[in-house]
This record gives sequence, structure tokens and C-alpha cells, in this order.
Amino acid sequence: MEKSRLLRNVCVTIFVVTMMLTACGRTPPAKFYTLQPVQQSSMGRSLPADVALAVGPVAIPADLDRAEIVTRDAGNEVSFSEYHRWAGPLKQSIASVMAQNIGTLLGTERVTPFTRENIFQPTHRVVVNINRYDSQLSKEFLLNATWSIKDLSGNKQPLLIRNSIIRESLASAAYEELVAAQSKALAALSEEIAKAILELVQKGQ
Repeated sequence: MEKSRLLRNVCVTIFVVTMMLTACGRTPPAKFYTLQPVQQSSMGRSLPADVALAVGPVAIPADLDRAEIVTRDAGNEVSFSEYHRWAGPLKQSIASVMAQNIGTLLGTERVTPFTRENIFQPTHRVVVNINRYDSQLSKEFLLNATWSIKDLSGNKQPLLIRNSIIRESLASAAYEELVAAQSKALAALSEEIAKAILELVQKGQ
């Protein structure tokens, strides 16, 4: 009886371990994503050589400050994808891609994310507070951001403060399309900021 029970327990253990190993073998590998900057300027105007910009800090909602890509339904439910992740911290990635965008749009290399300000001394700073960064698969991506431009020569008050709301439609539930839509929305936000910077520079601010 004892041998029979022992044999049965061994068989059950082997079965459980086999099932676990089989399940592990089927687990899909995680995919990692990065935001993409614009490749060329559509503005046709350049920033003066004596103006240098730092982009950031960028503030994002706390539930987005994680490696997993966050999506939400039409209500208040959010999902964190284990298999679709950011390659780096999201708020730093946003600052970096926006700095590249603004530099390309304004035809200058004197734009840097705030984490690399030791490259040169910026004359102006762009501060971005992202209020909403809502991703609904198969529906749309919504970007709601409040941003300001500051003169770093000693004036503590922002030269301007604006709010931008940008929507990008999604035709499918593919995460690749979602990330592309986020990149496109950040490109549109960067263009709004670049135009505002040019207006301030033309006014001598």
C-alpha cells in the first residue's frame, strides 16, 4: 500500500512539473518599444544660434510610470501588459524624443533633454506636464499636456503657458500601431512648442 501511494505521488509530481515546463515553453517573449522622433522638418525656419533649449522635466501620471505599456477601456479600468513594455523610462523617453523633434523642426542641434544639460548652457527651458496619456486599443490615443517655456536668464515666471489636446485614431489593437500613434502625437505637440518658441524669439524674448 505504501509503495502504491508513493508511486502515485511521484507520478502526480512528474505530471505537475511536466505541465509547468510545458506552460513555460509556451510563454511568449516580451516585446520592447521605443518612441520614434520625426525625421525631417516641415517648418522651414531655424532657431537663432544664440538660443539653446532644454526639454523637461516631463511629468506623467503615476500609473504610467512603469515598464509595462498601459492601456485603458472607455471607463476607468486600466491594463498593464506583461508582454509589451517600454525599453526605458517613459517620461525620459518622452523628453528625449521631444528634444529631437524640436531640434529637427527648428534646424538646430542646441536642443537637449533635461537629463543632458551638461552638454551646453540652455537659454530656455520647456517644461511639460502630461495630464492624460490615454491608450485605447482599436480606438484612439489621447494626449493632453500643459506646457510652458521659461527664460533661464533670471526671469522665474514662464514666458507662456499653454495646453494641448491631441488625438490619434487607431485602426487595430496592435501595440506597434499604438506606439506609432503616440510618437505621432508627440510630434504634433513638439511642432506646437517649436512654433511658440519661434514666436517668442521673434519678439525678442
